[in-house]
Amino acid sequence: MSLTLASIFASGMILQRELPVRVWGTVEPGARVEVRIQWQAVAAVADTQGDWFCTLAPLHASDAEALEVCAGDERITLSDVAVGEVFIAAGQSNMEFWMRYDQDAEEFRPTCANPRIRFYDQPKCSYPGQTEDFDYSKVGIWRKATPEDLDYFSAVGYYFARGMEMVLDVPVGIVGCNYGGTKSSAWMTPEHARIVQPEQVAAFEAQLQGLPYEELLANGRLNVDKNDKGYATWPAWNEFFLGGTPSAEEGRAFMANLIADAAASADAASNDAAAEAQVKPGMMAPTKEAPGALFTYMVLPIAGFTTRGVLWYQGESDDEDDGAQARHAEALRTIIADWREAWQRADLPFLVVQLPGFGSWESMGLDAHDWPTIRAGQQQVTDEDERAWLCSIGDLGDKHDIHPKEKKPVGERLSLLALRHLLGMGVPADAPRCIGAERKGPWVILHFEHADGGLVLAGAEANALELLRDGEPVPFKAGTRGDRLVIVPDEPTTDPLEVRFAQTNWYRTNLYSGAEIPVLPFSLTC
Repeated sequence: MSLTLASIFASGMILQRELPVRVWGTVEPGARVEVRIQWQAVAAVADTQGDWFCTLAPLHASDAEALEVCAGDERITLSDVAVGEVFIAAGQSNMEFWMRYDQDAEEFRPTCANPRIRFYDQPKCSYPGQTEDFDYSKVGIWRKATPEDLDYFSAVGYYFARGMEMVLDVPVGIVGCNYGGTKSSAWMTPEHARIVQPEQVAAFEAQLQGLPYEELLANGRLNVDKNDKGYATWPAWNEFFLGGTPSAEEGRAFMANLIADAAASADAASNDAAAEAQVKPGMMAPTKEAPGALFTYMVLPIAGFTTRGVLWYQGESDDEDDGAQARHAEALRTIIADWREAWQRADLPFLVVQLPGFGSWESMGLDAHDWPTIRAGQQQVTDEDERAWLCSIGDLGDKHDIHPKEKKPVGERLSLLALRHLLGMGVPADAPRCIGAERKGPWVILHFEHADGGLVLAGAEANALELLRDGEPVPFKAGTRGDRLVIVPDEPTTDPLEVRFAQTNWYRTNLYSGAEIPVLPFSLTC
């Protein structure tokens, strides 16, 4: 067994500064391995399976280092290794969403070249040996921010890294560990998935039609989502649905053409091949929805790669199975715990993006069912966890597209949270939060914390705000006074009033802090 490093360790990478750095790989069992960088030399002995790891003392920021790994006569030298800030950008398609499709990409492309901003895209794998089945040559590599490579960056990740590098003046690396259209049950251990998200697991197993998963997998009779793998070319589905917001008619026409092309290919094949192409039991079960699949085959291979924290943007697919929405809080809590255990860091920070407003993805015939419950779960978990914070983007949703094209504010707001809570900088970062209400005569006065610079209403009326008496809408006017929101019913009443803010599937908020961060959803009675 020759000396190897885990695949994420490669020339051009970025290592985390100021924290102990873990490096690992394989070699002959019992062999002594030495790792050298920045005047350090740390040794380890491989175990009986040939696995080894070393932990380096904290490194200082640097634009270029060499990392040497030696075992006997074998030597691996990685060049152009930077040291700075590293974050994992994880979740589903809105975190995966490439700069290629971002609405502002062409504005930044001409001047984006910056060797200090780098991106590693973890291969999208959901079963063992998958990287041997497809062309993965364009992923699993470290890229720098250049006009040519900008397309491959997570848009949220790029804007986050850009904001961090401008403030900190150190290299910033983003490790993309994301996969579009994935449910929370795939991102935790298989054992926990069956307990925490039983509706999602049941929906997956129903597609197996009673047949053993391992047998179907071994016989190639599962849906491997071939268009979403290594990007040897940009898949037509992504170009169409992510590159714009097609109408329902355009979406139906596109899908009809895909089906027609597939049918033509089958007709051109031999009878045996055509028979083999028919849908068989299990073929509709996506491997990426298998319980714990992405935790096992995407997360664990990079677990331990030293990072400042995790950027998490997931939850849309937890709206697909009735009952899963109410379990989202426990699912997110479980994902955080499982990842912290995998990294062996009980304090691993999570910066969680709260889902924005959404109505229906017309081109795919997908409607929102209960996004408010998912948002409430995200808020509950980050409220309870001292090492998790919530990023508010309630002003950025798209009523008819599950993939809003404007990612710059998302990445920048995440960077503010990281700068404040993880790096100790006194920048305003937290979303305004309603902390109570009082009645003064006909007025309803709502009090907020984190209203840096006072509340700002961007418009004549407050979007997404409702006032109800006995469940019926009450006409009102609203305005801001410092860190308070004042609501005045058109007809004075002493009856109890319910105030609801951003409690529907679709909305777009226009109520901000002075730091231009939108208010979080809330509901109360006063």
